[in-house]
Order: sequence, then C-alpha cells, then structure tokens
Amino acid sequence: MTTNEFNRIKQQVLERPICYREVEAKEIVALGENHYTVGSATLEVAPQIAEVIDRFAGIKQGQSRIAQDSYGEQGLTNLRNFFGQAEVKGGKRLVLAADTQSRQIVNAIPIKDKMITPDVFFDFAEMFMDKNNYLPVRVEHTHSIKTGVSIVMKPVYEEIMEYAPGDKFLSNGLYLTWNPGAINLGNYYERLLCSNGSTKRSHHSITKVYSPKVKELERLLDFNEVFVPLKRETEKMVKCAKLAMTTTASVRELGVAIKMLNQHGLDTAEANQIIPYERTKRKYGQAGYLTDSAHMAQAKSEMTMWELFNLLTFFATHNQMWSPQDIRRSLLMEASMALLMQERDIKEYYNIF
Repeated sequence: MTTNEFNRIKQQVLERPICYREVEAKEIVALGENHYTVGSATLEVAPQIAEVIDRFAGIKQGQSRIAQDSYGEQGLTNLRNFFGQAEVKGGKRLVLAADTQSRQIVNAIPIKDKMITPDVFFDFAEMFMDKNNYLPVRVEHTHSIKTGVSIVMKPVYEEIMEYAPGDKFLSNGLYLTWNPGAINLGNYYERLLCSNGSTKRSHHSITKVYSPKVKELERLLDFNEVFVPLKRETEKMVKCAKLAMTTTASVRELGVAIKMLNQHGLDTAEANQIIPYERTKRKYGQAGYLTDSAHMAQAKSEMTMWELFNLLTFFATHNQMWSPQDIRRSLLMEASMALLMQERDIKEYYNIF
C-alpha cells in the first residue's frame, strides 16, 4: 500500500457522516419500537444495538423478554426507562455512533475512560509505524462504523519461523484495531506455504489501551514493551498449532466455530456448509448419544483441530462474500486464533501399544 492509498482511505473513514456522543444511561430515553431520544435528537436503533444499551443499563436479556411477553412494547419501554434512570455502577459511560444521514444509531460501545476518536487513532498508528519500522499493508473497515477500523502492518525486517518442517510463517506482522472504546495491538502470523498453495493470516491480540491519554498511548507506542509478550505468544501459538495437528476436534468445538461464523454475518445454513457441525451432531443423535454441549465436548468429530482452524482462516482470508478491505476478515481470524489457543476438549496421548 502506498502512502497516497493509505491517506485516501484514512480520509474516507474520517469523512463518513458519523457523529459520536458520550452518554450516561439516564440520557437515553426509550420511546418504543426501537426509537430513543438522546438529548434533543430522536433516533432509530437496530435491535442488536438496543440489546447493547440494555446490557449497559443493567437489563438482562431474560428481563427484557419477560417484560415484552407480559406487557408488550410499552412494558419493555417502561423497563428500559426505569433502569436507565437508575445509577449505573462504576459511573460507566457509553459512546453512541449515529449516522447523520439515516438518523440511526449504528453502534453503542461502553467505554472505560474517554472516547478515542478516529483521528487520534490514525495519528497514533502513523507514529507507531514510523517509530517501529512498519509499513501499512491494508486498512480494513466497513462502510458503517459498526465494527471499527483495522490497520494491518508489515515489518521492514521480517522474522520467519516454522510450524513444522517446510511450513514457514511470518511471525512479526502487527495490526492495530480501533473502536471508540479501545485501541487493540495484535500480531498476525502469515503462512507462506500452505497445503493448498495459498497464504493465510491468523490474528492474535496482544494488548489494548482504553484511553486517549498520552501516557496510555506512549505505553503502546513503545514496541519494546510488547516484544516480550509477542515472543511468548508466538512460542505458545507454535505449541498449540503442533498439538492441534494431532488432536481431534470435539463436536462442541465445531459448534463454537459455527457460532463464530454466525457472529460475523453468516446464517446457520451457510456456516454448516463450511463446518459440518449439524451433520456430525446428528450422527451421534442417531446412534443414541445425548447431544447437549457437555456430551458433545467428549464426542470426536471427523477432523483434527488444525483442520478446523484452517477451515476458519481459509474462509476469513479467501471468501468472496466480503470485500478485500472488510474488517470482518481480521476479526474472524482473531477469533479463530483464540479458539486454537484454548485448552482442547479432547486430549490425545502417545500410545506405543
């Protein structure tokens, strides 16, 4: 990516018709039918964003469902305003992002300190790259602000490691992801030689800052501060990758992968075309086994954990459903890496007999 390309996309993001506002729960007044007033403005809220506002105010999903089932839309509205006027523990605040053209709230993000604006993020990212000898590879985002922005960076001085003989990967790639509540620094591993002849990236979060304060940003700016955890996490990743190559994925872990795909916009039917979860679970049910989560954690699937991980990362990298700059690619890769790094449901042992 050239400097001009980077600056062009940066301006596109900064010029989007999005306004941000830090609010307390009591400033958000529910009107019903997913409409709210914030100050003097009346705005429409998508159902999933309304759920975020509910959680922020302290409303559990079961409570909102009971209120609506028992008393209808007015009952839910009354519940929201009752909780909204109560004191939220810890003095937490919420950032609402509104599209000024559609008059819709397109994101709601709880913050721990002060909102981090997109221009602060880009300024910080440029300082980080200059200081630590990194170059931008791509800027990932969507047309709305729902999922933030990610800058994928390539090191001037590359470090190459191996999962296994002949399977090399770039180990010191980095990325910065932003939303109004946090800046996330992570590293990605890019496989240079895969069995299908393609390259694939896998993302892993290292650390986050939740404030635009200079002291916090300086901590993240100094790459030396993250070098030790980066090296440690790379070693852990290689260990987990090798274990995954010899460990069978449980049916429950297939189900976790399905939920990850659901969270990134695929419906259940589409997700099951990639991960054979329902088919595998159905086989166990037909054979007389219980198919709840606890039992499926003990049930072997027909693939290794490594094969499951590769299905997820291959989809994230190569699917034709999303644009090349869609941030969901990076978010799904990060979720896939988190799954790989978790303790396995099924343990495999050496057996010489």
